Amino acid sequence: MASNTSTTPTNIPLLTPYKMGNFDLSHRVVLAPLTRCRSFGNVPQPDAILHYSQRASEGGLLIAEATGVSDTAQG
Repeated sequence: MASNTSTTPTNIPLLTPYKMGNFDLSHRVVLAPLTRCRSFGNVPQPDAILHYSQRASEGGLLIAEATGVSDTAQG
């Protein structure tokens, strides 16, 4: 007979708290910087607010928009 063991966040290392420098993260899931190529003049646009707010979580780490560092990287 299979056991009916429930899995709680404390049993999953990825969901356990972590202290990173001055940051107290409530879990270890991190969103890396994305290059979505939706900035104009190297400035993120208002839709970036919606995009990242949909992916944010309390106590999580989210590294926002990346951009090319040269004119040749912008195209």
